[in-house]
Amino acid sequence: MLRPLALVPFAFRICTVIALVVKLTTATATISTTAIDNVKPDYPAVAKSATAPDVLAYQWNLAEKEMPLLGLQDERLKVGFDQALTYRFDQLRFPIFQALTYDEEHGRFVLPAFTPDGASHVVEFQPTEGKNYSAIEAADVSLVDNDSTKTIRTSDGTRYLFVRYPDGEFRCAMIKEGSGATLNFLYTANGLMLHGVVDTTGRSVTFNYGRDGIKSVTQTWMANLEGFTKTWPVGDAPAPSDSEIKFAHTLNLKTLPSNAIVREYTAEMAASDKLLASIFGGPNAVAGGNGFEPAGLAANYPLYRGDIYGDDGIQRRGHLSFAMHLYGSPDGTGDSPLYVPSGFITHSPQPSPTDAAVTFYYPKLGNLNDVTLAVFHVNDFQISEEGVRVRIGNLGGPGGSSQLYKHSHIEFYRGNTGLPPLAARAALRIDPAKVFSPAK
Repeated sequence: MLRPLALVPFAFRICTVIALVVKLTTATATISTTAIDNVKPDYPAVAKSATAPDVLAYQWNLAEKEMPLLGLQDERLKVGFDQALTYRFDQLRFPIFQALTYDEEHGRFVLPAFTPDGASHVVEFQPTEGKNYSAIEAADVSLVDNDSTKTIRTSDGTRYLFVRYPDGEFRCAMIKEGSGATLNFLYTANGLMLHGVVDTTGRSVTFNYGRDGIKSVTQTWMANLEGFTKTWPVGDAPAPSDSEIKFAHTLNLKTLPSNAIVREYTAEMAASDKLLASIFGGPNAVAGGNGFEPAGLAANYPLYRGDIYGDDGIQRRGHLSFAMHLYGSPDGTGDSPLYVPSGFITHSPQPSPTDAAVTFYYPKLGNLNDVTLAVFHVNDFQISEEGVRVRIGNLGGPGGSSQLYKHSHIEFYRGNTGLPPLAARAALRIDPAKVFSPAK
């Protein structure tokens, strides 16, 4: 079990650490010259707050299912509250906006934390064997290094999953309690900002950013079969007049699965999706063809819909594994013409009756030969030659439109298949990124 460190009788320099865009202050203590070799290495730490009780002011209501996920006692939050927003970590508190770092000089992983009284603290993990590490203060708190992911397990069985984002930082992506209760952390596409937190019941916490950092926090939850959303302003800005409204209880807030196989949306994926959008959509279209939905849909629709691991450890395909979605705008609600490349030699005469699917057969399509293209949810079907593309209508046909989004679903199959039976499609699908690749 982790215990707060005893006060160090000599130097402990509090280094500057970045919590999103907030700069913390630096403090320096006097160094004793008699035992300098025993000084702990200087690690990025969370600065001790002048109002230490703030560290404990925010309660995660995992067991109280009809309450907001995060207990916020004040109607208006203080600027910089994110510095004190923590989650239980053994006997300490882990600030969720902070990253797990690696100290190359000493070969240790370092996690910033708060003690129960609000003092800054660091948890150090030293190597044991292989890719395993253990906390210096408690052998029953361990870390497993799996290259792009690091998993910490505390003495009570809680797991903390850290994922490397495009800027190289390891940020918390998931916390799973021993009871099974899970928090999933959603980040912006570049991974630089924490967008929100969602639990397994669909309750969400969304951090709304402005020019000077977080300007408000919005939460959604269900109570008595009725959905609620409320916004807490940060700082001295006037409270919004519509800070609390109701929405239909059928709204289903999705999240990044804790068993997602791919946890990073890379620059290569972004380039591929941009190319796919330019091939199949209008000037404002956005595509999700690499397992991820566009970032603008993260609040209402899952950001990740690719391969996952089942409870039995077997890899399973997601809805966007070897398939793509096309939207007319970044928020998913816009309209767009729908195109396919020229060069097909046959096509279905009209959309299918249930999901408005139209198929096209190509002897050669993009990088591959002998390919059938299937476009689902085609609206206003037509065939109109427009240079190297053929307009086939608009997106958002039957099955592809709701109040939250409007899209078309696109798949590629090996061979001249027409529209295969549903059970046969998975084995025939081709990854859209393999069909069309950005020029190197």
